[in-house]
Amino acid sequence: MEICSRFTGMERKDGAFLLHTDNADVKVCFVTDEIVRVRASFDHELAEESYILMTTAWEDRMDDLFKGERTRVEPFAAEVTEDDKTITFATGKVTLVVEKDPINFKLLSADGSELYSTLPGNPFVKDANNRMVAYSRMKEDDCFYGFGEKSGLLDKNKTFQRERATDAMGYDAEKMDTLYKHIPFYIRLDRDTRKAVGVFYHNFYESVFNMGCEKSNYWPRYTYFQADGGDLDCFLIGGDTIARIVDNYTLLTGRPALLPKRALGYQGSSMYYPELEKDSDDAVLGFIDTIKEEGFPIDGFHLSSGYATYNGKRCFFTWNTDRFKDPKAYFAAMNEKHAQNVPNVKPGMLLCHPRFNEFLKDDVFVRDSKHPETYGVGKWWGGDGAFWDYTKPEGRAAWKKYLTESIIAVGTDSVWNDNCEYDSLMDQECICDFDGKGGTIAQLKPLMSTLMCRMSAEAVTDHDPNARPYMVCRSGSAGIQRYAQTWCGDNYTSWKSLKYNIPIITGMGLSRQPNEGGDIGGFAGERVLRAPAGGVFHQLLDIGAQVRQGDVAATVNSVPMTCTLDGVLRGILPDGTPVHKGMKAGDIDPRCKVEHCYTASDKALAIGGGVLEAILDLTGALKDRAGGYSG
Repeated sequence: MEICSRFTGMERKDGAFLLHTDNADVKVCFVTDEIVRVRASFDHELAEESYILMTTAWEDRMDDLFKGERTRVEPFAAEVTEDDKTITFATGKVTLVVEKDPINFKLLSADGSELYSTLPGNPFVKDANNRMVAYSRMKEDDCFYGFGEKSGLLDKNKTFQRERATDAMGYDAEKMDTLYKHIPFYIRLDRDTRKAVGVFYHNFYESVFNMGCEKSNYWPRYTYFQADGGDLDCFLIGGDTIARIVDNYTLLTGRPALLPKRALGYQGSSMYYPELEKDSDDAVLGFIDTIKEEGFPIDGFHLSSGYATYNGKRCFFTWNTDRFKDPKAYFAAMNEKHAQNVPNVKPGMLLCHPRFNEFLKDDVFVRDSKHPETYGVGKWWGGDGAFWDYTKPEGRAAWKKYLTESIIAVGTDSVWNDNCEYDSLMDQECICDFDGKGGTIAQLKPLMSTLMCRMSAEAVTDHDPNARPYMVCRSGSAGIQRYAQTWCGDNYTSWKSLKYNIPIITGMGLSRQPNEGGDIGGFAGERVLRAPAGGVFHQLLDIGAQVRQGDVAATVNSVPMTCTLDGVLRGILPDGTPVHKGMKAGDIDPRCKVEHCYTASDKALAIGGGVLEAILDLTGALKDRAGGYSG
């Protein structure tokens, strides 16, 4: 175990300051007069190789990759004073004070208010399990906002937050952690001074934030960040106000993408239509026509992965022509209706994929840790799969090639980048190219989804330089805002999910992803029950029955129709009804109140009220009644 406890010396290096301690080197660099980087390294390497930082004050190995995106600035020249006890770096906007023994780092605002402080004598630790830990002080009623996509209330005081992107379908929006994003950034707001500071850890190993969940009698109140590896590469972001801090954070990690106007409109979606046995194209076009006939605006359609089904498996960069007879003609028809397709693509490729040998020849996959001559394998939709390596130049080029041929050239400049958490690749030592250096999935996993979106967007503009790409992504690291609109994943159909999706989305906004939303009405646990097969419907449960997810409400030719969520069975077809597969056969009310089964639904009231109003208007009764009131 190694603990930074005292200062041993300092040298100036390339516009920065290298502080030596009894165990780690700490590099201090002012990116601007409000952004200071404090990077503690126990291996003393301090390599610069970022896929995320878009404003830097140093040379980086990835500069050529991000040419045109990344801005290089000169380090801000802070005024430095030193005495026996402290070193002070002042910019006029913030002041960094380094106390020597015990060592401590404090950031002060221009008026001297303390914005941030490490724990004196224990700021940076490499523990016995080789995890990196950074301790900082807190006040009992501090507010902590951000952390990316997190469940529960907006203020994360006295919570434990884990940074690990997972495929969390049907999550509890109040209590479950983790979700789909990995954004190790937060804002601390001091209630006493009403000043805020941003804290961003440029580290993408799995990590945790303990925001005051524990106390020790031997230390003042503290929080900590703990990562499974890497450096404690901390950017302290001044500005005093939340708005200014969020602006500075995106100066560092990239400004949000300017999406096409249609991205702000209603985007229809359904897994049902693209998974019909045939003629899914006609079904989707019919759905768009119905929406328009009902007077609802629609600006796009998220085309789920059923279009790419091959032998019953999802195999991307293929088309199921039973479902979509002529993809190009279908895309053209959708564009004519101003409802452009946003096709779903995923980075995992099943081993049974008909084009798998092509992908192997292009050498696009993350590699096995023990047998690096072959690909790593993880669970995937329908079986074992291999996973695209976007840190490899050949992988990036191949992704753009396949995506353009199979999707973009067919007639869209929109891409739905999905299931890109790499959650099922359990061997954390699987090898990534890391642009020639070699790295592990443990080190780089959350960056894959962000790089995937970058490549998808580039594929669009390479194909049509005048296009404005519309990227949608479920996962993402810090920096995902540069390329994509995101959503808070496969949420649950319940009022509780709706309640807590609001602070989840707001937290993403405070993590500077303004283009975040949620599935309207939920995803997991659809309220509507559909016939599982064609045949005669056999009712097992009555209206008003309390049901749990997985309960069997009916059968069709012995095939069970299971409940998709907890609630009350509000509607069900009568026994003996002839049905076809996919036909609406029941309805669950997640509010779990039996009395709602015996009252008219909002939909029925709206339809019935409209009919009644039309009758009264046609008969003149409505006019007479209005006239009566006016007298």
